[in-house]
Amino acid sequence: MDNLLKPAITPVDETAPEITLNNENYSYTIGDSVDIGCTAYDDVDGSVPCTYTGSIDTNTLGDYDITYSATDSSGNTNTLIITYSVVEEIDYLAMDLDPYYDNAEGLSGETLLIALRTIINDYTFVSYDDARYILDETDQDPNNPNNIILVYTQSSVSGTWDAGATWNREHVWPQSLLGYDSTMSADLHNLKPADPGENSSRSNKYFDYIGSTTTYEPPDEVKGDIARILFYMIVMYDYLDLVDTEPTTYEMGLLEVLLAWHDQDPVDDFERNRNDVIYSYQNNRNPFIDYEHFVEMIFGSHSYYNN
Repeated sequence: MDNLLKPAITPVDETAPEITLNNENYSYTIGDSVDIGCTAYDDVDGSVPCTYTGSIDTNTLGDYDITYSATDSSGNTNTLIITYSVVEEIDYLAMDLDPYYDNAEGLSGETLLIALRTIINDYTFVSYDDARYILDETDQDPNNPNNIILVYTQSSVSGTWDAGATWNREHVWPQSLLGYDSTMSADLHNLKPADPGENSSRSNKYFDYIGSTTTYEPPDEVKGDIARILFYMIVMYDYLDLVDTEPTTYEMGLLEVLLAWHDQDPVDDFERNRNDVIYSYQNNRNPFIDYEHFVEMIFGSHSYYNN
């Protein structure tokens, strides 16, 4: 009897799915649009349906509870109750900023841009070569610490540097449009890990809603990330400019599109963590990740905000 095979024991799934909110902005002002969708992932079933109950009336001040729920095939349910607030419009000029931005308080327009430029230009240079062993931390897959998320394909791949076979260092503002400047080309804020083939396809194209021989459209998940990187670049380097026409050297575009992408794809935890990691190496921050309203305060006169 001792030699009889014992029946295999099937592990019991007792882990509920993980819920990810489409938007982690919990505070809105009168008239704002709100995205309260969600997705869910289960370690056994993979993607599972995610639902929510409740609504938010952004025409009425107050707090609103939204209940998110996801259940896997084993009956494990995860429920999140998030309270959203609709508040009076914020007076950004009176906002008390983090001490890093003290010298930018109460400013707008060109004076704000110049103040931010002074703040973030107090930084530590990190070489382009060093970036090979930093991007695996800045863009680490939150669900797998051994992997990174590639910017244009959103694939999760090994973060180990293998001379660019698995991923390479993408310049969001292309090197050719930086005049191959070695300092700007090494800026960690402008570098993202990318699939080599997709990076080659993107080449030095500028950004737009369609892909063509001169334009490139990234996935929706990173459109805001890309916009905020390019906003950072024109603040950091005073001879760069964002334009609404096909760019030449020291230019990038399209500004109108980038402003829309900034609104459509708000800052998320992945982007905040990336900003923190870069700060730990380069000792400067992307202001538009820390304070999204800086974008409108600087570009408020642009046609995007006045149509």
